[in-house]
Amino acid sequence: VQRSTTGPKEASDHAFRVYPPCVIEKDIQKDLREVTALCLELKIFVSKNDTSGGHAEQPAEVSILACHFIRTYFFLLDLKRLKRCITFTYQDSPTVWETYIQGLKELTVSSPVTLAIDNEELPKIIKLLSDLEPWDSPVFLVHATRLYEKFGETALRPFVKFYPSILPSNVLQLCRGSPAHFLAYLDSLVRSKPEDQRLSLLKSLLQPESLRLDWLLLAVCHDTPQRINTVNAEGNPRPHSHLFTWGYGQLISLLIKLPANFAMKEKMANICKTYGYWPGYLSLCLELDRRKEALTNIVYLDDMSLLDEANGLIPETLEEWKFVLHCAQNCSNSCNQLGTQNGNVGAESSGWVNCISVENVSLLLAKVVGPDHAWLLLQECGLTGVLSERFIRICEILRVVEKRQRALIQSMLERCERFLWSQQA
Repeated sequence: VQRSTTGPKEASDHAFRVYPPCVIEKDIQKDLREVTALCLELKIFVSKNDTSGGHAEQPAEVSILACHFIRTYFFLLDLKRLKRCITFTYQDSPTVWETYIQGLKELTVSSPVTLAIDNEELPKIIKLLSDLEPWDSPVFLVHATRLYEKFGETALRPFVKFYPSILPSNVLQLCRGSPAHFLAYLDSLVRSKPEDQRLSLLKSLLQPESLRLDWLLLAVCHDTPQRINTVNAEGNPRPHSHLFTWGYGQLISLLIKLPANFAMKEKMANICKTYGYWPGYLSLCLELDRRKEALTNIVYLDDMSLLDEANGLIPETLEEWKFVLHCAQNCSNSCNQLGTQNGNVGAESSGWVNCISVENVSLLLAKVVGPDHAWLLLQECGLTGVLSERFIRICEILRVVEKRQRALIQSMLERCERFLWSQQA
């Protein structure tokens, strides 16, 4: 294939050849179709006589050559294969995708569906598209493009019903200038499936795997609380900022839950920390075995409900208990903080009882290890002097409960023993 001698502007203005200039025999057309497809896939736009010696082109020049090639040989190209090629080989070259769509528009300029899109309302057009067969035709994609160009984001949500004929990668190309539109479509697509199928759907869409970071970054940047309300000047969590509502919180959660290698989890954790998405950051810290980091951030978030055994965030060793107690002592968060200044935060964020203080952590310690063991550890940490009468009274109650539980267990064991002996007799 000879290199084009036209400049960028001429390449852009070069007319499409959507129909063959002459009759081509089927066998020859099949071979030519294979050759043209391989040229695009392998980026072979240079002849042997080219002065560059066949070296790889700069990305911008490759895009220009690819666009010129598509315009020149559009009538030979397998349109489905071309679509896949652009998706995976030219994903960073929007002009190549635009050229492909422009060729499809030329091909369908007098189509009845094109006329309907120009003259009808959205519901009627969607009904018309639903009746078209097959949905996986590239022509179907150009009709969807025209719909988006006319109706904007409103047209995207009905596209969910056309999955997998229209893929998220196609919608991303459509919405390249408006990523928020793509995010709304992706969220709608995931929500359209039953809950037990959403993770598997999302996993199937993440090709290549690097898309996960792109989509996560997109989700934590749109319809979210302001960063100043979730992260303080030192980069630590603001009190109770984990209770904010995130517009795409469910999508973020699914992206984090999907299996990933260590490096991917680290990158996701960094994104969550940077933008203050603390629920995701805490869960990733646990997966990365950063327990102390997770416990430190829980203290900053100032919410005792996060020290929850069911979530795996409760201290597991005496050293971790000491660490949390000292963090609670040193943390500058005020225990009478009544919540963040945001209407989306639930009422459960208020109330001094839930704040992370030395006394509240000590009470949890006493419930987990027993009041006597807790008192010894608190003495070792030099914290018994900051505890109130309330702590002493609760510990007394815990001792009574422990004695009753031991007596009850002893009684049950004795009954079981008598029952077993009676069965043997």
